Amino acid sequence: MDTVLAPFLDTYHRNIQNSYQQLTGKILRRIKDEINAAVQKKQQIYTELTQLADELKVPGMCDEERRASRTLANRHVAAIYACTEDARASIAKMGKYAEEMIGITRNYMQATLMEATKSFEVSGGGNRDVAAAKRSSSVPKSDVSSCLEELSKAAVVLGYELDLSLTNARRHNEQSCERLTSCTSKARKHTEEAVTMLKDQIYQCVYA
Repeated sequence: MDTVLAPFLDTYHRNIQNSYQQLTGKILRRIKDEINAAVQKKQQIYTELTQLADELKVPGMCDEERRASRTLANRHVAAIYACTEDARASIAKMGKYAEEMIGITRNYMQATLMEATKSFEVSGGGNRDVAAAKRSSSVPKSDVSSCLEELSKAAVVLGYELDLSLTNARRHNEQSCERLTSCTSKARKHTEEAVTMLKDQIYQCVYA
């Protein structure tokens, strides 16, 4: 059984694993890029607001606004990190999905092989060597051809299902990336609005 199934299963399992690695790699790169950009933005926000406060010679009574600069910068990183949580969860889901697909392919093809070779089973009175000898001498070529044909049909059907599954996995990956993009865009917009509001508060505190 292993001799018959191994080449087929190895090929499909490699395809599943390679696709999983490619899809997760794409998300991980996006997560890394977003986190790095958030850290840079954090420094930019803090530097920009601190320089503004220094230029305006913000008095001691406005220390709360100064402290708010650091808080706002840290909140931006936290918001972006929260956006990546859904993407991280999708990686775990795809890993479990890949394992399930590998198990399904093996079980399906083994069941198909057992069904296709039922006609080959010949009793040998408990002696495996005798049974094997009887099988080798009694199995018509037409039965072997029929068995191989059934296995080929099963492989084609399973191949189609696997291709469909990989397509669904890629779609899931794309949707995860889209959600990440949408979430980080909203977070950046919210941060920009908060920065503008804090600048206004600093000006009001100085010139009030």
